[in-house]
Amino acid sequence: MALAMQLAGSTAEQHANLPETELVTRAQQGDEFAFEALYRRFARTVYTVAHHMLGNHHDADEVMQETFIRIFKNLSRLRSPQAFTAWVYQITVNLCMDYRKTRSRNRWEPLEADEDRQSHFELATAKWVRNPQQVLENKELLTHISSAIDSLPGQQKAVILLHEVEGLSKKMISEVLECSLVTVRTNLHHARKKLRRRLLKYLNT
Repeated sequence: MALAMQLAGSTAEQHANLPETELVTRAQQGDEFAFEALYRRFARTVYTVAHHMLGNHHDADEVMQETFIRIFKNLSRLRSPQAFTAWVYQITVNLCMDYRKTRSRNRWEPLEADEDRQSHFELATAKWVRNPQQVLENKELLTHISSAIDSLPGQQKAVILLHEVEGLSKKMISEVLECSLVTVRTNLHHARKKLRRRLLKYLNT
């Protein structure tokens, strides 16, 4: 038993270091260790996107679980392993859109992320204010930024979060949202304009 566990641990570690495309290919062939490695590699990202879009841990956790259920069920149908990352984002964002449509809220719950992820969100959104250090020191200001992002329409919010916080290119976002680059650029332009209007007194002059 101990030897089997040691071998399993070794196999899992070996899979963790494999390129993403190879992991996808192996997972499509039924390699459970490869799928586990993909889950470990993308779970945090999926949860982060879901939490930023939905505003609370409960819904984000449900979206994360449902995302990987759908990935597991449909992975064999994915034609190109290179498209896996965009596909994961696509499933996550679509599920979040569904949640936003079916569950109306008068007020979003505040972000309750771990320190590393919270700092990443703060640094990514600090560009909207005059003094970026304010965001790190002023939690009330972060609340205003979060509220401004939450108030955006679903697709605009998705574009802002994917581009500004997750660092995805406009091209990949167009693949994730299944829309044209023009649509991505338009949504990004309007989202930034609305954020500037909401955060006017904090913006660079």
